[in-house]
Amino acid sequence: MALLVTLIAGLFFLLGALLAFFGKEKKGLIEFSIGMSFSVMLLLLAFDIVPEVMELLEEKGTFFMYIFIVIGIVMLKLIDILVPHHNHDAEIKTHDKHLKHIGIISTLALIVHNVIEGIGIYNIALLDSKAGILMAIGVGLHNIPFGIEIAATLGETKKSKIYVISNILILVFSTFLGALLMMVFKSISDFVLGSLMSLTIGMIIYLVLFEMLIELGASKNKKYSVAGLGVGILFMLGILAIGG
Repeated sequence: MALLVTLIAGLFFLLGALLAFFGKEKKGLIEFSIGMSFSVMLLLLAFDIVPEVMELLEEKGTFFMYIFIVIGIVMLKLIDILVPHHNHDAEIKTHDKHLKHIGIISTLALIVHNVIEGIGIYNIALLDSKAGILMAIGVGLHNIPFGIEIAATLGETKKSKIYVISNILILVFSTFLGALLMMVFKSISDFVLGSLMSLTIGMIIYLVLFEMLIELGASKNKKYSVAGLGVGILFMLGILAIGG
């Protein structure tokens, strides 16, 4: 039961992807989804992930959190170097590459994040299946805008639909992978879990500041970006208000 519960959170990526696939205004949806993901990620860090990490590492202090955040930033920068390069100064020629770039590193960062969340959901579901389901739904609601972003950005590039769908399916099952790892290793210490989550914080910081912020600045349809930012804020405030 606990293993299956983790699939719930991943399926919300698929819901977001379907919204992106069947949306009529593709370019507007991309601008909107990046804006929404930007605000959701920032608020997710501030009100969810960082407080949880500080609680997990309370005995070790925040020193280790900062170390692993830096490691996470460096890791994503190295991945960034390996991903096809993009240049905002020649946006007309390279915009396709930049959308692909954002889609790929967003997927990589979210995979790490989802595996860690899968570990957490699995542990809670083992103790209380109802609490595990509620947590999976709460996490899943966060995943909707990310599913929209990945599908919309990669879908706008020249990559095939199979490539886009395979990326979405990897995200869907990455939370499940975290649960499988827990089944194999049985348990994981708070310090190890906090350290892994700190890596995720570093990756999200890099993604938000060095990718999404640049893309928002280069946006030609500011109204879509601003709308996305606003909806992302309202979305997260709603989740926080109901205890997500």
